Amino acid sequence: MEFFLFLLFLVFFGLVVAVFTYYAKILFFSAKSNYRREELTEIRGDVLRIFLNLLESSGNILYGSLVFFGTALFVWLWSFLGSVLGEKGPGIFEHIFHLPIFFLALFFSYPIIKEAYEGRSILGLTKPALSGLALGNLSSGAVHYGLDRDLYFLFYLLLFFLQAPVLVFLWNQESIFGVSFEPNSSDGSDLDWGRRDDGEAEGSYGMDPMDEDENPFAEESEPYGLGDDPFSDEFK
Repeated sequence: MEFFLFLLFLVFFGLVVAVFTYYAKILFFSAKSNYRREELTEIRGDVLRIFLNLLESSGNILYGSLVFFGTALFVWLWSFLGSVLGEKGPGIFEHIFHLPIFFLALFFSYPIIKEAYEGRSILGLTKPALSGLALGNLSSGAVHYGLDRDLYFLFYLLLFFLQAPVLVFLWNQESIFGVSFEPNSSDGSDLDWGRRDDGEAEGSYGMDPMDEDENPFAEESEPYGLGDDPFSDEFK
């Protein structure tokens, strides 16, 4: 029963964070100021694509899935130590073993790991590992709070707001505190789920993007090629 609830919450929180990630992408991380109605309402395909994208490790969904579910399961089993060492109900051991220790350890040690394994595909495992640790922590906390009330609600809210925003930046491939968690492009993992329109355009017409050297407007210094402003100051 508890394991089933854990998996249910794991998928639930994964989809919730994917929704946050999508809206953060189009509202804050993109340069667009106008949006079509479909971009704001018909998001099921994009949300599912974001959730599946986190399972990929350098394009290998098998390794990414194993790391994601393995780290999530590890955090869930780790949380049971609080119930074994402490008494039933909210207690110090319950809260200690629900702290995102492993998530924070991997997060802050990533610059060292990236320097040590620079250029290797193993860095592609960071995204599913961090995601599994965070979502596993939130899911296990929801199970313990929902069934046994072993956690204080405010403590659980703290866990959510500590980890969910990090996942939004991570899934949007944005740097966090100046650190990029994306591996090098040579690893083959520079996938951008946000470029749906570009991918559809290329797939529809079968044309390669124009080379910058062959683009007659590549050296245009002014936007739209207008040059000097044709309107005088008195009309502004």
